[in-house]
Amino acid sequence: MKKLLLSLVVVATGFWANSQVSCVGVSPAPITGSYTFTWADPAGNDWATPDFLIAGTFIEDTLMLAEDGTPGVNPQGIDSTYEACSPLINDLTGKIAVLYRNTCNFSTKALNAQNAGAVGVIIINRDEEAIAMGGGADGTSVTIPVIMLSKSDGAALIAQMSTTDVVMFIGNKLNLHTNDIGSTKDFVQIASFGAETPLTFDGFSPSIQFYNFGSGNQNNVTVNAKITDASNTSFYDETVTIATMNSGDTVWIHSSQTNLFPAWSPSSVPANGTYTLTYTLSLETPTVDEDDFDNIFSSDFVINSGTFSLAKVDVNNEPIFTNFPSSTADNPTDYESCMFFQKSNVSNQFVDGVYLPVSGSEASLMDGEEVFVNIYEWNDTWVDLATPGFNAFSDYFQNLTLIRNNSITLAPQDSATVKFFPLANWSNPNSLTSPLELVDDQRYLVCAQTFNPVVVSFGYDGGIDYSGNSTITTMPISPLKIKTTAGQNAGTNWFTGWSSLTTPSIALSVKNISTIGITELNIEGKAFPNPATDVVTIAVEAKGSAVLTVTDISGKIVLAQNVALTNGTSDVNISSLEAGMYVFNVSFENGESSQFNVVKK
Repeated sequence: MKKLLLSLVVVATGFWANSQVSCVGVSPAPITGSYTFTWADPAGNDWATPDFLIAGTFIEDTLMLAEDGTPGVNPQGIDSTYEACSPLINDLTGKIAVLYRNTCNFSTKALNAQNAGAVGVIIINRDEEAIAMGGGADGTSVTIPVIMLSKSDGAALIAQMSTTDVVMFIGNKLNLHTNDIGSTKDFVQIASFGAETPLTFDGFSPSIQFYNFGSGNQNNVTVNAKITDASNTSFYDETVTIATMNSGDTVWIHSSQTNLFPAWSPSSVPANGTYTLTYTLSLETPTVDEDDFDNIFSSDFVINSGTFSLAKVDVNNEPIFTNFPSSTADNPTDYESCMFFQKSNVSNQFVDGVYLPVSGSEASLMDGEEVFVNIYEWNDTWVDLATPGFNAFSDYFQNLTLIRNNSITLAPQDSATVKFFPLANWSNPNSLTSPLELVDDQRYLVCAQTFNPVVVSFGYDGGIDYSGNSTITTMPISPLKIKTTAGQNAGTNWFTGWSSLTTPSIALSVKNISTIGITELNIEGKAFPNPATDVVTIAVEAKGSAVLTVTDISGKIVLAQNVALTNGTSDVNISSLEAGMYVFNVSFENGESSQFNVVKK
């Protein structure tokens, strides 16, 4: 896991050196662009690899799978021959070796590739992140570059390699070209949430840091930030011009700087839909950027009725998931994947449920496993990750107060599905299963928890990279708690998560308190099954006839009928309703009523 950045000053001064280092797809077209990666750094004295921080240190060549002839398939479903843990059986002369992480040390794999003639090594991780690589026993014998890519990036390269040659550039591009400006995802700010509701949306301030990598000085460099909807209608279009950028200069366009974009604070919330924020860096005409892969950065966010999350949501307002990374710790026994959030405009709103994608190593093993959703108030004293002495691993996860909790028991058919955890105990506002009224500027962690992380895993959205937000705002994105019984880090430890490259697919169902009228509720009620498909059974602690009114999340009445309660229950046909969240209100002649939420699948 990547440790939290402790100082914005350290980030700002150290990033210029690291930003020169790139992993770029050169050809063919489907794999062009930059990739997030880690590299074997000789500064730790456990590798003899080239130092990418030295200008002009790079390789550019064709990729080739490394094979050592080992039979069988590894736990990730990859042929073991591609792990390269033994001397290779194929000739890699002049190629960049591609191989998989799993059973042996990184340096052993790299040395085997080097001995087979490789000029560099790409190790594909088994998870959706690129992690630091220790040199191990053979690191000081490895003299070629070694990098790691995420599982999904590696899969994309492998797929392309099966049809044509793939060429990559890896290394330091400072002064490699005369005219070359650019940035990286680590210093590009995107929307605060992948999905946000009209109740909570209040805009944001675009920010980007970019650099003159080229050997030539540049005049009138422009950077444009634009926000458009699916029809390409523009909602924000601002350009900042930098009069002079000498070779090696860094420019940060940020609200704290002289150069800044105006905050986007729309007078009215845009309609529900998907929006795209795009940054475009340009040199003064007619100068052409000679390496423009890092000149355009785009990211999407969603405005929807009813949920907000770091991950984007689909048409049913459920969180999108692209993968289910699992813990790679030794003997994990407790695992919590969390979404951090803090907003200044959430008072008079409440959370009445949590959406969470779940899956398992094998569907049959999930049967009977219990999964929890926990909401904590995070009350440690700190300003941001730049707080002096901030130590995310030990000091700042000590004052977590559990304020809401619910669980479900999984079945085999739940594999790779989104589950809903309702907070619908209206009769007791202090219950751990009651709706949560949000407080302005309170820090919250919403966590998915399993006590069997070897079997159960939680969904992440690989389509949103929050690295820039974490770096620029110095706020955590997706903390992760892992408890292990063995290994170097045995015990309970907090981490930053999957390096912000993938986002936990945890979505909150959010509503405005004024539209619900909680104070009028005086009878406990519930519905089952919930979520439901065509028929739902309502259960109310009352008897006799009542009027059922069903409203959608906008307050529109979508169903109204008389119901007769037998032993406090009645079946209701909801087959005519579209998928989504609904409020059921059961009213009796004596003025008593009960209200609860139902999710229609």
